[in-house]
Amino acid sequence: MSYDDDHYEPQPPRRGHGGGRPEQGGVPYYQDPYRPPAFDERAADPWSPGAPAPGPMRTAAAGSALAAEPELPGNVNGDLDLDELDPKGRIARSNAKRRGKAAPGRKKKALKYTAFGTAGLLAVVAGVGAYVIAHLDGNIKHTTLLPTGVTQQAEIPDKFGNTAMNVLLIGTDARVSAADCKLGGDCSASGSGNSDVLMVIHLAADRTNSTIMSIPRDTETTIPSCGGNSSYYGMINSSLAYGASCTVATVHQLTGLTIDHYVEVDFSGVVTMSNALGGVPVCVSNNMYDKDSGLRLNAGTTVIKGQQALEFVRTRHGFYDGSDLGREKAQHIFLSNMIRQLRSQASFTDIGNLYTIADAATKSVQVDDGLAGVTNLISLFDTMNKVPTNRVTFVTMPWELDPNNTNRVIPNSSEAAQMFANIKNDVPYSSASASTSSSSMKSESDSATSAAAAEAAASPAAADATSSVITSQVHAQVLNGTGVSGRASTVAQGLVSGGFSSSNISTGNASTTSKTVVYYPSDRAQSAAAVAGALGIPSSQVQESSNYSEVTVVIGTDWAGGATYSSAGSSSSASPSTSASAAASAPTSSSQLNAATTGQCVQVASGDIVN
Repeated sequence: MSYDDDHYEPQPPRRGHGGGRPEQGGVPYYQDPYRPPAFDERAADPWSPGAPAPGPMRTAAAGSALAAEPELPGNVNGDLDLDELDPKGRIARSNAKRRGKAAPGRKKKALKYTAFGTAGLLAVVAGVGAYVIAHLDGNIKHTTLLPTGVTQQAEIPDKFGNTAMNVLLIGTDARVSAADCKLGGDCSASGSGNSDVLMVIHLAADRTNSTIMSIPRDTETTIPSCGGNSSYYGMINSSLAYGASCTVATVHQLTGLTIDHYVEVDFSGVVTMSNALGGVPVCVSNNMYDKDSGLRLNAGTTVIKGQQALEFVRTRHGFYDGSDLGREKAQHIFLSNMIRQLRSQASFTDIGNLYTIADAATKSVQVDDGLAGVTNLISLFDTMNKVPTNRVTFVTMPWELDPNNTNRVIPNSSEAAQMFANIKNDVPYSSASASTSSSSMKSESDSATSAAAAEAAASPAAADATSSVITSQVHAQVLNGTGVSGRASTVAQGLVSGGFSSSNISTGNASTTSKTVVYYPSDRAQSAAAVAGALGIPSSQVQESSNYSEVTVVIGTDWAGGATYSSAGSSSSASPSTSASAAASAPTSSSQLNAATTGQCVQVASGDIVN
């Protein structure tokens, strides 16, 4: 029967989609009497022929995503949903079974469970990570960097906006914790102990080099008032009794360097780190036994770790001349070997062991508030790790025997002032082509900056005179004759860096003058020579004068900048981070050692050699 017949019988409704006749001309499909039955998912039988015909707007459950979606003209379902045609997935499963594949519904469930499992695993890992970090953070003790009322100048950025960083490493001999008590004996219930190790770790602004300067624990200097004490003159290691912040203030006062952070490590920290590395190789010249530390080693190279590593770094009487200075040489060799060992380790792969190490290590350190937290310590480690091994140099602060007590040392005025200035101005002690031998080449730059200091010390009489002066007891004034604001304070700080006491140094202004001169009354010649030596002022510019009652430095316009006269007019005084230039060379007493140097053997003191 044709579509145009006047007499026809309506075809019975059919289940399923299709089977209707094409549209009549001008009659929309949904008004065609031969259209297929409409699908109504709300009906008991969705394919019931009594389901309502679709109107111009689709109907759906209230609140559903389809509830207000407009119908496209001339279509039953403008956005066909295959689930509506096969709500229980029978067709898809049947077809999939014939093809030998899993049904889409099962795939969806599998993907859903996999996604939930992965998300759950990530949540667990993140939770454990957060717990571990929080736990390790809780292990780390921290205090303020400086005592209340003590301030220091911020680091000066280089021309690229980068700043240097100075970290004070403090090794304490306190035996407060059970672990330290077991390792060191002589247990105590409280207290900070004394500092066995004091090292200023300087990182250049461009992070191309690092100078690690040890300060002998027997150094006599002025300990500032730190709240719990009055200022006094004594051994620098005693400052730790008033807290790490007091040690920071003491080192700042002694050197004039800005100390940005401190890290205090106890006995168990050395044990933990050496164990983490699987040991550190060290060499000694002879078979030895030190009854004080308990260290026993055979001649040659031995890999030491744990308590034996602690015994090595604490041995004082068993190395070189049996003094603290000999111990510092041994510590430098140990640390340079440890740096190479650390950087040779590709990775730590045992997660459980890593956690044990991190847990023990964080319990062994105390830091300033700026380093509190595991992430801050990791950031510091990454920063230090940027410096190539052959650009890391160990030095000891230039020293001389204390004339009042030959068992103690004091800073060598001119040489120490020069080293402090080099560190402050980012002048390195290693060059980009640093050799791995222990010898150093004195650079042209260092010769230039040291010329004035050398002239000041050229006279044997001057050297004899200054050697008997206790710089911390010298009174002097610094007068600014340049017209440049703050110049007298900067120079006064140079004297403090050279071992003079800030309480004995005054500042003021003078009439503008072209030449820098040190004036002194007739009975202060030795003190004047010491002041000139500390500032690098030539002896030809030191004059006796009855116009002054104490040693007086009048700064002239020839002083271009910096804390020492030898830096006047030099490029190092203008801007930090000239570290790409030639390297400086430390004096003999500093025992300069490049961290890349191999084959170093510690000399055993004669009293500790055994057969």
